[in-house]
This record gives sequence, C-alpha cells and structure tokens, in this order.
Amino acid sequence: MNREKSALGRLYRRIYNALCGEHPQLRPWHFQYLDAFYLYRALKHALPRTQGSVVLDVGCGDAPYQHWFARPIQHIGIDTQAGGGVRHIIDGQSPWPLQDESVDVVLCTQVLEHVMDLPHLLTETDRCLRGAGQLVASFPFIYNEHGSPHDYRRFSVHGAQLLFPGWRVLTVQRQGGIGSTLGLLWLNWRDAAMNRSFATRLLKALLLPLWLVESLVVNMLGLLLDKLDRTDSFYNNVMIILQKPADHSNQSVERQYV
Repeated sequence: MNREKSALGRLYRRIYNALCGEHPQLRPWHFQYLDAFYLYRALKHALPRTQGSVVLDVGCGDAPYQHWFARPIQHIGIDTQAGGGVRHIIDGQSPWPLQDESVDVVLCTQVLEHVMDLPHLLTETDRCLRGAGQLVASFPFIYNEHGSPHDYRRFSVHGAQLLFPGWRVLTVQRQGGIGSTLGLLWLNWRDAAMNRSFATRLLKALLLPLWLVESLVVNMLGLLLDKLDRTDSFYNNVMIILQKPADHSNQSVERQYV
C-alpha cells in the first residue's frame, strides 16, 4: 500500500503538518527541523542582500523562498515537474526558455544532488546569469539517500567552490555540526524505518505524541552539541554565494564541464 495515497497516509500528513508546520515554517518538534534550521536562517539573511530584481529559481517547486527577498522581484521558477511556483517545466537536457544574461540572481537550493546532467545545469546557469550576477546555492554534505533513484552526489565546501572556476566566492558556509548531523540522520532513519509496512505506519500514527516529543528532544540536543563542535568536519549542508565576473564568457564553464 502506498503511504502517501492511502487514506491513513493523507490523514496522518494533514494532522502532522497542522501540528508541526510545513516547509519552510517547521516547528522544533518536526522530525526534519534540523535538516533546514541553518539553511533557513542563512537564506533569510542572504536573500534580501542580493542585487537585482529578476530571480531565476531553479528546481523551485512551490517557490517557498521568493517572499524572503527584501524588495519586489520578478520571479521565474523552473522545474522538471509542475508546482505552485513553476513557470517553465524543463526536461533537464534542453536549453532553458530564457535569453542569455537575462537574470540577476539564480537561486538553487537542495537541487544539484538530484540533477543527472550537472554540466548542462551549470552551463545554463552561466548562460542565463548576467555579468556580476549572483548564484545562491545549497546542497547536502552528510545526509541520507533521498529522492531515490534521483540522488547522485554530495558536496563539501571545497567541492562547492569548484563548480564555477573563476567566479568570486562571496560566502561559503558549513551548516550544522556533529549534533545536528547525528540528530537528523537518526530522525530520518526512524521515519523511514516506521514507514516500511502498513503495521509500522499504523503504530507510528498511534504513537504520534511520543514521536513529537522524541523529535523535539533530539532536535534541541542536536543544536546544543553543535555549539560544542569545533572540528568544521561534520557539517550536514553547504550554502555558497558566487558572483559571476562582469566580463565572463559562457564558454569557459562549458569547456570545464562538458
């Protein structure tokens, strides 16, 4: 039985979302709270400071972040499937339906790990972004497989800086530490394990109050342990802001990745 299509699954999801919030407004007892705690905070700080009014949101889905820009923007959402914020549906292989150097900011959050043809996405990003424009991107480093079978890669902070050779790195962040990394892996594992059969899903629904308490305790302990971690090696996510050179040629990225 498909959990998401079953009546029980739909009811559980409605109750859970009402109690725990939905992306990008997750409450501390949501089991994925640690997944996005640092990312949300960083995006709320960074997006209002980007320059320009035309924003290309790559893999946007329902475009949850467009309202975090501090000024009115022209939002252009693209994705491989329909969503609330999607203007253009793309196939991942054809050129995007935008003119060269037509956007000021490219936003690409938690997408690159799911892209089969990464060189194509990087080339199109370079083509569509104006000179001196900014790319705001994020991706997991230590994280469980998700979105299967379309989960292809992970990025360290060092790998992230190699995506666009010659571009200026405005900021790069290691997000999370040993506490949030262990916490999110534990809670994601618990959720996946409890979803493996109808019996375990039913048990999970019956024990929902305990699940919320467990999630809250793990989330808070994870954030506390992060404050004690000074290794800079056990982060779970990366966010980077890159600036395209004003005189940059699109061909350089194409030669690098094709």
